[in-house]
Amino acid sequence: MRRLLFALLALVLAAAPALAQRDLTIVAGGGQLQDHMRRTLFETFTQRTGVAVRDSSYDYNVGPIRAMVQARNVTWDVVLVEAPDLIRGCEDGIFERIDWSVVNREKFLPGGAITCGAGAIGWGVSVFRDVARNPNGPSNWQEFWDVQRFPGRRTLRRGARMTLEIALMGDGVPASEVYRVLATPAGQQRAFAALDRIRPHLVFWTGGQQPLEWVNAGEVAYAVGFVGRTANAIRGGARLDLNWNTLLYSYDYWAVVRGSPNAANAMRLINHITDADPLRALSAVWPINPVTAAVANDPAVRAANPLMMSNHQAGGLQIDTEFWLDQGTDLEQRFASWLNR
Repeated sequence: MRRLLFALLALVLAAAPALAQRDLTIVAGGGQLQDHMRRTLFETFTQRTGVAVRDSSYDYNVGPIRAMVQARNVTWDVVLVEAPDLIRGCEDGIFERIDWSVVNREKFLPGGAITCGAGAIGWGVSVFRDVARNPNGPSNWQEFWDVQRFPGRRTLRRGARMTLEIALMGDGVPASEVYRVLATPAGQQRAFAALDRIRPHLVFWTGGQQPLEWVNAGEVAYAVGFVGRTANAIRGGARLDLNWNTLLYSYDYWAVVRGSPNAANAMRLINHITDADPLRALSAVWPINPVTAAVANDPAVRAANPLMMSNHQAGGLQIDTEFWLDQGTDLEQRFASWLNR
């Protein structure tokens, strides 16, 4: 028995270095943006440091991250996380505190450097359409709700966040009043009632590429989709109209998974991929909205990217992270029940 125990211990000790020596793994949202990130951000880190980086993708569901932390079997190191999930995960201990002695916190826009996250990119959603199929389209949310004047199917994100804000604006609530109204039971009922009115004309997407695919195929007339993907399609020659009057936006953050065996190199990677030079290279091939101030505020970058969100977000609605931290669980459950009625 003693020999067996020693043999098992030897196997565990032999396996530990192998686990620690796996490639540094970074996980983001996939798609063409991640393809560009790989070339301009991740591979340039390897070229500079010699540290091998492997990237993967996920659907922004932090459930698997929680599971690997709880099981103490962490296979991801750096992840791109939405703001509410980052803050909640930081409080729950599934993300490491950013080492600001490695990552330069002074380079970020206001709100871009928080306890467990370093600002990655700003993102947003807006209404877009195929101008060949639909020469005229809604110019604001109330017109998006006008199915008589603008007939055809619409698509919204499958979830309460963003969808309920949009529903209230479609019902006539000014953007500046949305979260005050949505914080009340009457306001929440108003949002679901607004969705009820156009429900026969709605389909819901779960992946960021779906709105583009459905509009291109003529399956929906008017879509709410990620502005980065839409802008890149326009840059590639697609005849789409991107309506900036309907912008909702927020920031995503880079975070390190708690218990990562590569935490030290993960911090170095985050510092590199939020530096100005790699992000300028990325902005040359994708109209990103970096949270690194030197790039976000660069007149040359803005001029070269007229569809960059930085040029338009002053008139948009910033998604209220604190609101969704407070009420998100209940509203997401209520939305799921509404959807399944």
